[in-house]
Amino acid sequence: MAAALAQINATFDEAAAVNAFKLRVERQLSRGPSHPAVRARYAGRAALLQGRSLDAAIALVERWWRDERRAFLIASALGRGVRLPLDVLKELRLILRLMRFQRMQAQFPTIVAAVCDEPTALAAE
Repeated sequence: MAAALAQINATFDEAAAVNAFKLRVERQLSRGPSHPAVRARYAGRAALLQGRSLDAAIALVERWWRDERRAFLIASALGRGVRLPLDVLKELRLILRLMRFQRMQAQFPTIVAAVCDEPTALAAE
């Protein structure tokens, strides 16, 4: 009985973590690309994605995430792991995949420009 309860608790803990992640991403999406919190969190990475297509950006962010995860594991083994860059990339991966699912390839450059705070790129649209 105790083993079954432990397994049920573990399942709900995992589900709660996934749900919290999805809610965090949903909150960022509802704020929009011009919100200061969104810019603060994603502007650095978005600047590196400028001039790329959505599919190329997804591939690049996947590579960044794998590299960051590897670096985090090494740093954690040494007692110095910082999770924030990994979390930002995880959120960015989900956002970009959602954009591809919603067929937002045409809006991608405008959204990247808005996150990077480029008023000239926004005015052209």
